[in-house]
Amino acid sequence: MKKEPYKNENRDLMSSIYDEFEKKGGAAKLPGMGKPLPKNALEGDIFSKIVKNANYLPAWLQRQKEIKKQIAIVMKLKDENQRIKEVERINQEIIKYNRLCPPALQKSQLSSGHLESQYKQWE
Repeated sequence: MKKEPYKNENRDLMSSIYDEFEKKGGAAKLPGMGKPLPKNALEGDIFSKIVKNANYLPAWLQRQKEIKKQIAIVMKLKDENQRIKEVERINQEIIKYNRLCPPALQKSQLSSGHLESQYKQWE
């Protein structure tokens, strides 16, 4: 077998597999080959689309959902002392959330007297 001059002998496995796939004409058989990309393929934030299609939820969004659920539970509490303790605990979670999320999406801490109005900012 004659070696091609531009080929590196120390290639990785994936490159070898891809080269073999290409030699067999596999790329030509792919659906949509030779057709233009849809208009929406390159619009917006490509990274966000990939993450959304992979059903991946960033840590800060997971924490946001958890905090929203916790606030809803605390709003139902009747005991004011228990409510204050839970609000303090949630405020610690909000501090952690603010460290994870983009600066423009950071939220303010809660006060036990205004939970109902503050809950709306977590929707």
